[in-house]
Amino acid sequence: MGVFGPSVRVSSHRMGWGRGGTLRFISDIAPLAVKTVEQCFGRRLQPVQITVTTVGGMAELACRAEYEFAPELLAREKTAGLRLARTNARDAAGHVVLDPFGQGTLMFLNMRSDAMRILDGIVTTVMHELVHCDQLGRQGVRELLIAHARHEFGVEPMSPQDAAACEQMIDGHKREAYGLEDALAREVLTALPSPA
Repeated sequence: MGVFGPSVRVSSHRMGWGRGGTLRFISDIAPLAVKTVEQCFGRRLQPVQITVTTVGGMAELACRAEYEFAPELLAREKTAGLRLARTNARDAAGHVVLDPFGQGTLMFLNMRSDAMRILDGIVTTVMHELVHCDQLGRQGVRELLIAHARHEFGVEPMSPQDAAACEQMIDGHKREAYGLEDALAREVLTALPSPA
């Protein structure tokens, strides 16, 4: 595991064999990637935990974190949610959720996705997800997303207007991340030392 000061940590979860180079590369670029996003937005990111894993690991860890916001859920509801998350995660290269145990975010990267097979794809994915990390740290977003998670789990419904506003915000976050990912990735790739 690599540790880079208070803002970013990189680890793996059930990664399997043959992908150590990917983990090392992500560990190497993580401080630069965070610095690039911080410079883009002019503020410090809250702590980010990056976990390199597989589709199943990504779904499992994301669900485990999000279920902390809805302790009322029954075991069968959690199992059904995990099945759905695994289905939805099949084509995903990454996913970011709130850290339920403190301020900051948890980033999960699916190292077996097509995007993670080439250097440019890895950097673009990391930058896209780091934009989401910044978004989730913005004022009022954490509270709104926790309320939305509880709404989605059927634990504590939001008003239709509040739910629609939250979904609109999430869509806006996706557009912003897609709009910035290539330029941010170019900055990181340009700053990397040339291979010997």
